[in-house]
Amino acid sequence: MTPGARPVTAAVAYDDAVVGGSLVSDAITGPPVRASRGAVSDEAVSLAATVLPSPALPGDVIEPLRDAVPALRAGTRAFRRAAEVVRSRLVERALSALPLTLSLLLITSLAWGPLLLPLPVAILLLGFDLYWAWRSFNTGVHVVKGQRAVRHAERTDWRATYDAAVAAGVPALRWEDVRHVVIIPNYKEKVEKLRATLQRLAECDGAREQIIPVLAMELAEPGCAEKAAALIAEFGDRFFAMFATYHPDNLEGEVRGKSSNEAWAARRVETLLTENLGIDLRNVTVTSCDADTLFHRRYFAALTCLFATHPKRYRRFWQAPILLYNNIWEVPAPLRLPNGLGSLNHVARLARKHRIIFPQSCYSLSFLMAKEVGYWDVDVIPEDWHMYLKCFFELGGDVEVEPIHLPVGNDGVRTESYFRTFIEQYRQARRHAWGATDVPYAILQLFRHPEIPLLKRVRRTWTVLETHVLWASQWWLITVGRFIPFVVAGIFGVGWWPHWFDDLSVRILFPCMGPLIVMVVYDSFVMRPPRPPSFPLWMYPVQFAQWFAMAPVTFFFTALPALDAQVRLAIGTRLEYKVTEKA
Repeated sequence: MTPGARPVTAAVAYDDAVVGGSLVSDAITGPPVRASRGAVSDEAVSLAATVLPSPALPGDVIEPLRDAVPALRAGTRAFRRAAEVVRSRLVERALSALPLTLSLLLITSLAWGPLLLPLPVAILLLGFDLYWAWRSFNTGVHVVKGQRAVRHAERTDWRATYDAAVAAGVPALRWEDVRHVVIIPNYKEKVEKLRATLQRLAECDGAREQIIPVLAMELAEPGCAEKAAALIAEFGDRFFAMFATYHPDNLEGEVRGKSSNEAWAARRVETLLTENLGIDLRNVTVTSCDADTLFHRRYFAALTCLFATHPKRYRRFWQAPILLYNNIWEVPAPLRLPNGLGSLNHVARLARKHRIIFPQSCYSLSFLMAKEVGYWDVDVIPEDWHMYLKCFFELGGDVEVEPIHLPVGNDGVRTESYFRTFIEQYRQARRHAWGATDVPYAILQLFRHPEIPLLKRVRRTWTVLETHVLWASQWWLITVGRFIPFVVAGIFGVGWWPHWFDDLSVRILFPCMGPLIVMVVYDSFVMRPPRPPSFPLWMYPVQFAQWFAMAPVTFFFTALPALDAQVRLAIGTRLEYKVTEKA
């Protein structure tokens, strides 16, 4: 029995003693005396009189009862807390099954719809086709707009922009006072990979005056201290400061992963900044990134400008478009497709005006805001959306994400083995889809924070739910949504499935080829780095042929991992964090 369970058990036992009359007699007078049937003797009457409480009871009886009242109240409170914990866990378990339930409802509607509700399901499927067409055109347009925003941001003189804002009377922090902590969680990463990340950081504007890299090491990795020491010796004098932190293994209540490591690192860095360096946390940002992140040279200059001049700097995240192009010419051809699609969507997402942005993978925020909410939660795996939701709900709904249109580069999955690369890609996609754990969290927070306007709460919660449900189901609705109903109708002899459905569906979805061509052109010729000499010229046409494999590739590395994660979440099987192997 755990220590926390003892008060509950004691409370139950004591309540029974209070409620049961005979047990009360036992507690007061010792074992009851049984009288024989028939007339009541004088001795029995005398005994009964002794048992009955009266104002004249001696102090050695009244005092224990008076002393027992606080224990009784404490036990009752403990029992209620235990019941509340059980109830909240049951609710959370039910909400954890919600993404899978809705995903399966949509997917299986292709089979039961033609049998039970042919006309309504056909109309709903056409409605989804219209929604998909709108999303496709919207993405295509904003890929173009997003790339223009990138070019504009690259040409911007961010110090001049800051100076102009200050000259116009905008209240701002002093440029020279701003510092940027960059936490780099890593576990068994190759030294060459970390060296490349630090080298790019050192080349960023203001690195020597403002940037503070933090190598967030895991003590479970043998030799991590020696690795960190070597990198600090090599790069330490190229930054304002440079630290290494060492996250212990198997701390109680923690889940191994990026979130728990970052939380540990941030707390250690807070002490180093305030006590050792005397830095005011109001002037500090903290950036979460990956071990393979390559920042744009002007990213931190832009961040300094936007952070220093923003009136709500302590309630903002900043997000750059993430391009999975670091090793795009080295990954297997089929996996260039999800890497390219992911990069295009990042650029388009940040270019939209009327949107809700969630931070993803590499993002920045005020160090003070991170401290206000107790830093990253240590019991979650996907930390980016969760950290935003935590800040949003705990800080009154005033937290937003704003774009910095200066792309950062990340690696695609690539291992030493060609075929193992596909396995690692699947595992990484499943880990990303494990973000469905934010669905129950967001729904519970929605009801716990009535002080936040309802529409703001609902929009963010709906965005989380919609994203994960469509992640698992949209492939089925778009790719086979026209065929399965006809197959089911033919097998079961249902002759009244609308014959106009297929024609209308084709007419709606065929124009989506337009934005798809735009995305192919931008991925192949505009955003992707030039072909290196090591890449054979005769293989160049493969980058166009890969788009014809979109259906199977997106099934195995998008829809299937999402369903896998949602099944595990629904049945309560925790996903273990495993670092993706990247050669």
